[in-house]
Amino acid sequence: MAPRASRRREETPEDDDDVDMEESQQEQGSGSLEQLSKGLVRYALSCEYARKPIKRQDINEKVLGSHTRLFKEAFSRANGELMEVFGMQMVELPKADRVTTRQKRAAVASDSQSKTSSLWVLKTILPEQYRIPEIIGPSRPLDEGLINREDAYVGLYTMAIALITISGGMMPEGKLDRALRRMNADQTTPIGTKDKTLAAMIKDGYIVRVKDSSSGEEMIDYIVGPRGKVEVGRDGVAKLIRAMHGESDNLDEVEKRIQRTLDVAEAYNSSELPSDAGPAASASQIGRKRGRPRNDADELDD
Repeated sequence: MAPRASRRREETPEDDDDVDMEESQQEQGSGSLEQLSKGLVRYALSCEYARKPIKRQDINEKVLGSHTRLFKEAFSRANGELMEVFGMQMVELPKADRVTTRQKRAAVASDSQSKTSSLWVLKTILPEQYRIPEIIGPSRPLDEGLINREDAYVGLYTMAIALITISGGMMPEGKLDRALRRMNADQTTPIGTKDKTLAAMIKDGYIVRVKDSSSGEEMIDYIVGPRGKVEVGRDGVAKLIRAMHGESDNLDEVEKRIQRTLDVAEAYNSSELPSDAGPAASASQIGRKRGRPRNDADELDD
């Protein structure tokens, strides 16, 4: 798996509901704070196994029931147990990027957007020295000669995220297809056809397929999805690029190019609607208007 933050920190979601802790401690049975937090731990682990985001609405319905006012305390205690026992913590997913002209105009026009997604995933907090296959291998080993589908999937979505990032934060469908063809993954992969693999990545939130026909011609691009940003992120892409470069006589220059490439992708994904973007401007065209340094991102891509 890609790198994660090693600092232990409880992230408690914002909640306006005040809770009387003395009253909550007096609660018994399934409504006790201890039982609710244990139920939330089990639910979080089951969601992560299925690569489903942990939704606040589902927590309220499936775990808390009539005790939704204890959400803040149950979440905090469950996160503490996940960190202490399992070496993981619940991290909130970022909101989906606005990339098309229509999406960005809608975001600018809306003054009542929620600042949080109310979706979480589990992220390891193990120190770097313990992040080795023997400890956090993505799946159990198989008999010799059998293909580990889980390992293959991790490698494929990590590579797809890296390719999109290297391309400046958005990658045209045709360019991603060519990259997969060069890896002999254009027709089939260890987990199915290319289309099935990409569909799985989209469903799991690693990448997002963006359609835009505002220019009169439908254009399809890929961007990094919310789970991809949390699970792989800048550090994961940087480590993959360093590993592929291997030993180099000019490591400082390679490192500078890596950081510039990551900064370009991050600036693109966090950009606002350009003031000169007309109604017919597509997401891809907006990205091309700004341009990106050929001597950094494209050299890494090549």
